[in-house]
Amino acid sequence: MLLKALEIPDGEVRPYGWIAREIGHPDAVRAVGTALAKNPVPLLIPCHRVVRSDGTLGRYSMGGSRAKRTLLSLEGAHPETMERLASRGIRYLGNPEAGHYCYPTCGGDIERMVQNYKLPLHDEREARRAGLKPCGSCRPPALAA
Repeated sequence: MLLKALEIPDGEVRPYGWIAREIGHPDAVRAVGTALAKNPVPLLIPCHRVVRSDGTLGRYSMGGSRAKRTLLSLEGAHPETMERLASRGIRYLGNPEAGHYCYPTCGGDIERMVQNYKLPLHDEREARRAGLKPCGSCRPPALAA
């Protein structure tokens, strides 16, 4: 679980459920949270890049949510924009021209994503209805066919 967090690039975030799904245990979201909370080297294994499934930042074992916000800001993740999207229930951003949808921080530039990916999405069903497929880079969940 901890090693999977290493795959999240600077300036990007993923939800706890992403790690659970990526390690082959999609129902182990709480276990992922517990493991990350016990991360013995939080600056080396970037658990600050893991957020709640609703898009809000959540807690951070090394200094609380304020420290998490600071670290994400230093990496260019724009936590204020992430929280604004989360407060509106937006979990993904879709790009109809490219035919895919992403987590808002995909590529490490949320401000560019908000401008260029014109389709705000609340869930995978909306993405499927729009004819979009999950991004191959950030790998958001796909609705089973």
